[in-house]
Amino acid sequence: MARQIEETVAQRRAYVDQIRATFYPEGPEGAKAGKEPFQRSRAVPQGQEGEPKYSSLGIRTLVACFIFAAFVYCDKKQITFHEYQAADVWKQIEWNPLPLEELEETIKISLKSSKH
Repeated sequence: MARQIEETVAQRRAYVDQIRATFYPEGPEGAKAGKEPFQRSRAVPQGQEGEPKYSSLGIRTLVACFIFAAFVYCDKKQITFHEYQAADVWKQIEWNPLPLEELEETIKISLKSSKH
């Protein structure tokens, strides 16, 4: 029985090591970096050392600003879009689909009844 457990543990370790190896670069640096966290051991592929890396955060922020500016503009000029006005958008933002007060009361009642 103990031998089966040891074999199972060894198989699982081998599997975990195999999966871990896919996250680290190959080669002599990869073997050394396998012990470090993934983010510190990330190697830059050859030929791309000087190239800057861009994220889409700036683009997403810019798009969000444009959408907000369009919303404010449509609100000020009373412009409708497919019969929707800014007030309709505000109603959807303010609308709370979950009746939190009722849920809190129900939970309180169920907790009180379970204590007695």
